[in-house]
Amino acid sequence: MKITKINNFDAYCDYRDSNTKNYQKIYAYEKKINNKLSLDEIIYLDGFSWPAQSKSKFLIDGLYANNNEVNFRERMVCQQTELNNRIRGSIHVFEDYFKAKKTDSIYLTEQCTMLGKWMQKKYSNIECSEYLSNCSEINQEHLQHYINPYKLKHQDLTNLTYKTNLFDYVLSFDCFEHIPNYKKAFLECLKVLKPGGKLMWSVPFDRNLKSTLVRASIDKHGEIKHHVEPEYHGDPTSEDGCLSFYTFGWDLLDELLEIGFKNTYALLFYSKKYGYIGGEQLLLCAEK
Repeated sequence: MKITKINNFDAYCDYRDSNTKNYQKIYAYEKKINNKLSLDEIIYLDGFSWPAQSKSKFLIDGLYANNNEVNFRERMVCQQTELNNRIRGSIHVFEDYFKAKKTDSIYLTEQCTMLGKWMQKKYSNIECSEYLSNCSEINQEHLQHYINPYKLKHQDLTNLTYKTNLFDYVLSFDCFEHIPNYKKAFLECLKVLKPGGKLMWSVPFDRNLKSTLVRASIDKHGEIKHHVEPEYHGDPTSEDGCLSFYTFGWDLLDELLEIGFKNTYALLFYSKKYGYIGGEQLLLCAEK
C-alpha cells in the first residue's frame, strides 16, 4: 500500500494540486458506491483484511451517513474481524509502516473498544486505559465485564502516571479533540516516550485548514463556551457522547515541534484492496 508522508500545509497543497486527476477517479468510484447504497440497505465489497491477513468482505451501510454520503471511515466493516476502516487502517500503518514488533512497549489511550481488545490480544507489552473520572460505577462494572480478563484502568492524558521514557509507541485515536488543554496531553505523551519513540494519532483534521478551528472552549468560570455548532462523538464510558473542542489544522504539527518533538508529519493513504476509502485516510505522527 502506498503511503505519502507530508510535513506541512504548503507541502500538502503541492501534493493535492498535483493529484487532481487521481482525486477525480476516487470521487467517481465512491459516488457509484453511494448511488448503489441508495438502492440497497447493505452492500459488501471484496478485499483483503490486514488484521486478519486474509481475504474478506467489507460491509457498507448508511450508519453515520452525512447528507446521504456514506461514512466510509467509520464503516467498511471487515466481516472477519468486525473492525472498521479507521481501525484497520491504523493497525496497518502501525504494523507495516513502522514495523512494530509484538514485544514493543506500547501505550494505547483506549481500552474498552474493538481496537483495545484486539491490541491487547496481539501485543504482550501494552498498556491500555480509559478516562474514567466521569464514568459511573455501573458503567465501570459493565466495561470491566466487556474487557475481561483485562483489568479496567484509568488514565488522565494530561497527567499520566507512567514513568518517563517508558514506551516505544503511544497510540491515540480520536481523543485529543476532546481535551481542552490538548498541548498538555501532548507534553505528557512526549514525557512517557523513549528517545526515538513515536506518537501516532488521529483527530478531526481538516487538511485544507492552515490553522486549527476552536469549536468550544472553557471560560474562567469553568463553563463551556461554544464558538460553532457543537459536535459530539461516541464515548465508550458514557451514553451522552463527548464534546469535540477542536477541528485541527496543519499548525498542530508546528506546535508539537515547539514543545519538543523532533519530527512531525501526516501519513496519507488510500486502498480499494484493503478497504481504506472515503477519500485519502490520514494519520498524524510525531517522533521524540
